[in-house]
Amino acid sequence: MSTPDLSNFLKALDAVKEDYTCGVCAELCKNPVTLSKCFHLICGEHFDTLKSCPTCNVSLEGCTIFADDRLGTCVESAKELDKIFSNFRPKDAQPTKAESITSKATKKRVRTNTNDKLNEEKPQKEVKALSSDKTNKVKKQDVNISLVSTASSSKLNKTIEKRNNKGETMLHISCRLGKIDKIAELLNQGANPNTKDNAGWTPLHEVVQNGRLDLVKLLLQYNTLINIPGLSNETPLHEAVRYNHIEIAEELVKHGADVNARNCKGETPLQLAKGAMKGKLISASEDIIQTQTVNITLISNLHSELDFDDIRVYCNSQFRTVQNKLKALTKHHNNLHVETKFTKRVTHLVVDAEEDRVCTSSLDVLQGIAYGVWILTTDWITKSTEDKLEPFDSYEVTGVGSKSYNGPKTSRYNKYKQLPGIFDGCHFYLHNFNTKYEITKNIVVTKALLTKLIMDAGGIVLRRVPNPESIPDSEKLVPYHANKDGKLVNCSHYIIFKDMYEPMYNMQHLKALPIGWLIECLEKYELVEPIVYNYA
Repeated sequence: MSTPDLSNFLKALDAVKEDYTCGVCAELCKNPVTLSKCFHLICGEHFDTLKSCPTCNVSLEGCTIFADDRLGTCVESAKELDKIFSNFRPKDAQPTKAESITSKATKKRVRTNTNDKLNEEKPQKEVKALSSDKTNKVKKQDVNISLVSTASSSKLNKTIEKRNNKGETMLHISCRLGKIDKIAELLNQGANPNTKDNAGWTPLHEVVQNGRLDLVKLLLQYNTLINIPGLSNETPLHEAVRYNHIEIAEELVKHGADVNARNCKGETPLQLAKGAMKGKLISASEDIIQTQTVNITLISNLHSELDFDDIRVYCNSQFRTVQNKLKALTKHHNNLHVETKFTKRVTHLVVDAEEDRVCTSSLDVLQGIAYGVWILTTDWITKSTEDKLEPFDSYEVTGVGSKSYNGPKTSRYNKYKQLPGIFDGCHFYLHNFNTKYEITKNIVVTKALLTKLIMDAGGIVLRRVPNPESIPDSEKLVPYHANKDGKLVNCSHYIIFKDMYEPMYNMQHLKALPIGWLIECLEKYELVEPIVYNYA
């Protein structure tokens, strides 16, 4: 390995270690868990004593954690690689423990610089690493820690993201035609491997359908999100199973593909697999070499940078001084624009909030959540200057009405991960909303407003009340975001009432619920488990 290549590799390895470093103890995570509110990793032992995320400072009120034992293998692999290459580091470059505890802003700057330099590099060869003893694996594994997969271009190349009338980019077309040289060229130029065409397919879907294992491996080196659902919520792994591409299915699972991901019919790859395919899926699930956590973190950081390129603000503040300051800032920042109407052009919604960055729920806030835009407090405007615009994440609202209602950030991450809207697979009938209805002083709805909110969040609004005995097969869908162990796992139809809930429907596939439930789903950006109501 040449000196420049070695230097770049060590920088990329440091970026990987940074992603796996606990924000509490500044060490590589032990028994890593992921925080549900912000998706940062910490050691499992620290969670019970935390009140806020040590990395982004978001409140952990109402936060849960989800553990993935397979992450331990990745952390251990990073440790082993660090040991192997420690002798190749300059002595004065060995980081001390004190130096490793850096501020969030410094970490972002280091990562960005690393990414910019690595953008000029070609895909590197796979590196072998020792697997973790804790997972009872004593043999060596080939761990795909490609330099490009851990640190890609810090900016997507917008010139090669132009689409044809099918919504396909040049990368889509090259993948469909199997042009490996062109694909590599486009990826090196910054082409986005996660873009969906009009049908919902990504470049990864294309190469999987064509059975090109070599192209699958190539795409996986470039921060490709592996579980993006396409048409009918079919993931690339669904496609690999349907086309019986066993080697591709195995490769996908080893890189974090979810064998239990459900399509719109509720089918999982594991359920669809038969014979040898099913055996390979099960064995590959026990031999994970990379999860999607790092990719998701990198993608979110990448989008955060891109969001600075063209800032289109709709300001909902009640204070004239804030409005005037915003107009003044536009004269000094060419990337900042003020929108007079809240349309899909808006990228940032600015609202008044309390000191803890909790804002009041309103129609604008609900619409912002449905769109997946940044929702910032007015402090972002007041603290920005004619020389510098403040970073968004320091001023993003932490909750809507309550810190446990963290819909804005969850929705934004959902968009970055290219997942369906919160109401995907859900059909709604709005009962008796023919006139304006006041839910709160800030939320006065009409049928037209509710219809727009539901549709922007991925749902379907029905003109006629659904008959529970004769729902069309085309409408018998599985909600993408329903809790797999919850009451709504197979509920495709909802009748939304104001105050009275008659007739009473509480079936597996059809439920009658109040308008408050619908609003809460948006505020939390989750399909909230319905409580038991008294139908008097």
